[in-house]
Amino acid sequence: MNFFPNDPVVIETFLGTKTTAASTRDSENYWKLVGQRGLVVKVESQSGLPRHERGERVLVKFDVDVASLGLRCHNEIPNTLWIFISDLRRASCLTGGVER
Repeated sequence: MNFFPNDPVVIETFLGTKTTAASTRDSENYWKLVGQRGLVVKVESQSGLPRHERGERVLVKFDVDVASLGLRCHNEIPNTLWIFISDLRRASCLTGGVER
């Protein structure tokens, strides 16, 4: 599936799973974002970043405040994280649901 800037998305998994290992630090427990919505801000090919070995990523700006969940967010654009496209589903703008 291809994603483009301004596409609404929902996080279905993080790194391919819905749950985290017990040893994960709370500040790195990005599985807290599963089910959260956001907008694609940038695609990896537009960023100058090298392609990641796990696959293509997009920069997602979340509707929820990532820092309020206790998560680290290191990107230049506030409240954004690079997410693998395999972890995303396109969200419907009108219904709040997920397109399959």
